[in-house]
Amino acid sequence: MKLRGHRRTAAALLLVLSLQGTVFAQTGTPSAPIGGDKEARAPIPPGVPTTATNVHLPTEGEVRLGRESAAQVEKQFKLVTSGPMYERLQRVAREVVDALQRPDIIAEYRKVYKLPRSGDTSKRVPFEYSFKLIDTKEVNAFSLAGGPVYVNRGLMDATTSDHELAAVLAHECSHVAFHHVEQMVRKEKSASQKQLWGLLAAVIAGAAGGGAAVATAGNVLMAGSYVSIATLSGYGRELETEADRIGVMALADTTYNPVGMLTFMQKLARDDSRRGNPDYGIYQSHPYSNERVAAIKKELTTRGYRVDAGSLRQVSGSFKAEVVPMKLNGRDAAEIRLNGNLIFTVLADENDAPPRERAQRIAARLNQMFSDNLTFNDVRKSPEQSAVLLKGIPIIRVLPEDATAAGGVETAMDRAYREIIRALIVEQLDKPS
Repeated sequence: MKLRGHRRTAAALLLVLSLQGTVFAQTGTPSAPIGGDKEARAPIPPGVPTTATNVHLPTEGEVRLGRESAAQVEKQFKLVTSGPMYERLQRVAREVVDALQRPDIIAEYRKVYKLPRSGDTSKRVPFEYSFKLIDTKEVNAFSLAGGPVYVNRGLMDATTSDHELAAVLAHECSHVAFHHVEQMVRKEKSASQKQLWGLLAAVIAGAAGGGAAVATAGNVLMAGSYVSIATLSGYGRELETEADRIGVMALADTTYNPVGMLTFMQKLARDDSRRGNPDYGIYQSHPYSNERVAAIKKELTTRGYRVDAGSLRQVSGSFKAEVVPMKLNGRDAAEIRLNGNLIFTVLADENDAPPRERAQRIAARLNQMFSDNLTFNDVRKSPEQSAVLLKGIPIIRVLPEDATAAGGVETAMDRAYREIIRALIVEQLDKPS
């Protein structure tokens, strides 16, 4: 069934394979993200001796192994190489890579692992960060030695904001930048080359495939899988916690809010809970996702970030009011939708604002209320049953012309009231236990 005795070994093998004792490290500056294969086919540049200023970079052997492992991955899985989802991945990745190159991140790596070590004769080369999209609906991402990062299409869909996607990529790049597979290899010196090779195919199959493939592969991690790591114990958990912490640290000075690390992990914990901890796939260790939620929340609050409901709504992008322009009886109109569900149709002008402009104003006020920690206890109906009050303020006022689309003023008001209440209650129910 599961390869419990080999989990950490399997997680480490992608970096240790064929290195034959080479000490891991890195030189120069990490490269910019690449999407194609032209750069990967170019010869690895000559390495330079390890120094105190370049010890954070990968060794020649590490980059070589990353390329070899990437070639194996790409033999088995179809890649998406163009389109909006691919372009989104590349755009967000560029800033994440820059963040991982900051002096404070490099200094943290040296501090944590007490580097450089005396007698290190490794040759250092630049990172080869690349970000590729695997065409599968499984929610997963993983990184390889030296910089290759793979993200499944399912994870792209699951990250409902660029803040969340940046958090996942920062986590994966932290595994690479902090050489986490090296740290695991140092703990697994007793593993034979034959054992490691024997697990390689299973790890590659499981990391991207998820579900039954992960079960077959022993539910192991490929060099730091963001989701599958939940099945690791002890030492693996320490590295996952560190990758979360460094990811938060890296995003601190970017356009992306590190609270996205929390909102995405909460989604995983919620889904974990709903599955009832079944004995398969990436959902094998239910309690661990909740542990990570708590650790990430603590890290964020220590750094001064808001982690209240309003902040989580803003960052996740999964709780918001939006306007959908439409025509009704040949006239311009607009629907206001909350989390995709219709709450109110605007037909009437108000204070010289046509319907679509009025709808935009209403949606903006709704979103402001949501970011101010609105709860279902703050939602009321006006005494005359013609408006929805949020914290005592009439946000949605039903005018007579608006009522024609809903069958009456009170009916239109009641629908908006019920949908807002329903969304807020669902949000509470979706919180991980």
